[in-house]
Amino acid sequence: MSSFPRKFFAKDGQVFTIDIGRPEELDEVIELLRIHFFATSPNCYLVSDWSGASDSNGMSNYLSSCLRHPVSLTVRDSAGRLVAVRLNELEEPEDVHLDSLTSQSKRRLITALLTDLEAGIDLFTTFNTNKILSLAMMTVDESYCKLGLATTLVGLSLELGKANGAGAVKVCAVSRHAAKVAAKHGLETLRTIDYATYEFEGATPLAHLDDLLAEHPVAAFLACRLT
Repeated sequence: MSSFPRKFFAKDGQVFTIDIGRPEELDEVIELLRIHFFATSPNCYLVSDWSGASDSNGMSNYLSSCLRHPVSLTVRDSAGRLVAVRLNELEEPEDVHLDSLTSQSKRRLITALLTDLEAGIDLFTTFNTNKILSLAMMTVDESYCKLGLATTLVGLSLELGKANGAGAVKVCAVSRHAAKVAAKHGLETLRTIDYATYEFEGATPLAHLDDLLAEHPVAAFLACRLT
């Protein structure tokens, strides 16, 4: 594939720069996610403290890990301002999964949900591969939505995954939009979980969240082979 950085010419005439994410961009990435991801995606219902000003070491370490993989992408506008990120990871069979990375009580719900989405599904065996591209988090500044950035970033991520030896790709899509973008690139839904009926510690904590359920009724686990 062609090298980075590269230009992205939006349909409205704006020009953006897409590049491989770097660990030194961590603070900017956290701020972008705080404003445009945790405050607007289903995560704001599932994990209330992620949208706050204080960031735990666990989340910083997780995001930093994504930026150390050569498969995460950043987008900057003509002024050099960070306006979008596509955070990804390369997973191998022995890797530690998210459920063992955090134990804070306010985050156990989303951790349990993501774990349940993947439970019992062995993609390494299904796709006969030792490396999987995991599409972790993506956000686009609201000022630059509907310009094709999200779809472009997923496509470039799949190219990067293949270039780095991944034989399959997966995503735990907690929003309808994330699932739709993934499906455009050939990922197939392997499991869904209804937010309204999801049981956690003997209760259905999301059943009363009408705003969430109206826009994002289910979380979905999608995957496909990278060819």
